[in-house]
Amino acid sequence: MSFALGSYLQWRRHLQDNVVVNALALDACTKLKDNLNRAGAWSNLGSALQEMRRFEDALHALETARDLHQQNDNTHGEATAWNNLGNTYRELRRFDDALHAHQTARDLHQQNDNTHGEATAWNNLGTAYRGLGRVDEAVVAGKRAVAMLAAARDWFRAGEAWGELATTLTAAGADTAQVREAWEQSAQAYTQAGADEEADVSREHANSTEIEEAQPPAVMDLPGKDAASESG
Repeated sequence: MSFALGSYLQWRRHLQDNVVVNALALDACTKLKDNLNRAGAWSNLGSALQEMRRFEDALHALETARDLHQQNDNTHGEATAWNNLGNTYRELRRFDDALHAHQTARDLHQQNDNTHGEATAWNNLGTAYRGLGRVDEAVVAGKRAVAMLAAARDWFRAGEAWGELATTLTAAGADTAQVREAWEQSAQAYTQAGADEEADVSREHANSTEIEEAQPPAVMDLPGKDAASESG
């Protein structure tokens, strides 16, 4: 067995174990009729299923968590569940549903004065807008996210958000200098977070953007003509 295959199987076993542990916790909370912790257990199970890419199962778990948090009047837990639901909807390419979920998460985080949660929701909103082809709104959301995450000094998530913004700018047909700057900002944020591997990836994207910008425009030959006929 190759090292890569062994690492993959170990990772898969870890994810499967995570699902089992969260399912056992949910069962215990259900037997104890502990609705508060049962909502959290459903949320954790949904996240574990999401990592396993079992998205339909994750939806059921996260919708249940959301409903229980609503019943418990736990708006913080509800906001988290809505955000995770949005991520799952995006994986299923249900971008309208994802947009609604992330908007709801953002509004709840705003009500709770949770600026970090709000910033995360703005970042995810940008991705949902991009999936819908609403790239101008995606750029606005992405810029809001990076500003808030940088202000919170959450450098790792800021690195992620700058990368998302760079991807959105590319989709919007922005100038390559803007795209390169976004990737460079992503690399800097990751570096401040001590995430060197992620910083290297963002730096590679920035460098590839520079190379693309430096290349001369391609010359398209006219059909039916060769060099001799052109000269005459």
